[in-house]
Amino acid sequence: MTDPSYFVVIPAAGKGARFSPSGDVVKQHADLLGKSILQRSIEPFISHQKIKNVVVVLSPDDSGLQQVESDIEHQKLSFQRVGGRTRAESVLNGIRALDAFAGPEDWVLVHDAARPLITQELIDRLINELTIDSEGGLLACRLVDTIKNSNERNRVVSTADRKQLWAAQTPQMFRRANLEQALSTTINRNDITDESSAIEALGINPLLVESDSTNFKITYAHDLDRAKLVLTKSAKKKGAEI
Repeated sequence: MTDPSYFVVIPAAGKGARFSPSGDVVKQHADLLGKSILQRSIEPFISHQKIKNVVVVLSPDDSGLQQVESDIEHQKLSFQRVGGRTRAESVLNGIRALDAFAGPEDWVLVHDAARPLITQELIDRLINELTIDSEGGLLACRLVDTIKNSNERNRVVSTADRKQLWAAQTPQMFRRANLEQALSTTINRNDITDESSAIEALGINPLLVESDSTNFKITYAHDLDRAKLVLTKSAKKKGAEI
């Protein structure tokens, strides 16, 4: 039996309405210290020795593709204009683009296009924890803030027990056949917000692999300031260019 291969799908078909309410800027193409958010989200995967291919799923009308292709070229990397109406549709279309060379037991890592601070160390941690696991899992951080449940009038009705609560991140890593089945089965459900929740709907319990709070998602424009600080600090620590 051959060892499974590792593939990556990055859904990048969204517009990022909370990042740019006017719609003037497509979030994943916004600049982050000289590179686009999308480019920074891609690079750790294409330079990782265990990753075989990276598929980036774009909207059919994405006007930034030409610039992205000129900024980042790699034999592992392909761009597919098969973005769907939802994240789940985009990821499913990306997985189907892998059908020609990814077997059912190969691993697919799904990563947010707007999570540009992912590191090879975190990718290694996820892969190493899940290599012998049949159910897959995801990077996540334990919640440290106190969590309140509210009513419709924003009045506190209870305080959640945070001992077993985690904030999900990406990448999320599952066997290709399992993930394709999970997304196909749940494609019309509104309560499926990530790949893990689709897998959970099949009765599978993904493993939570402890991550780092710096692997956060860019949601609002001001998140760029925090990302710049993280990148600058990391570069100084390593004595490298940003």
